[in-house]
Amino acid sequence: MTNSSDTFKTGEKAVVPDDYICLDCLQSGRSTTIHVEAGAIFPHCETCETRDATYRMASTVVGN
Repeated sequence: MTNSSDTFKTGEKAVVPDDYICLDCLQSGRSTTIHVEAGAIFPHCETCETRDATYRMASTVVGN
């Protein structure tokens, strides 16, 4: 099933190759960006170690 929102969780497949920001880190005042290729699985965030991290395309994050 394709994700219909603009956020992606650990374990989901990326549709668009791009840089993605961990929103959990962002809420804690950190900026963690990863590059994910199309078809790759979103990983756990190594910075905040959130088991179910939420990512958003870096180009769509306000203030980035």
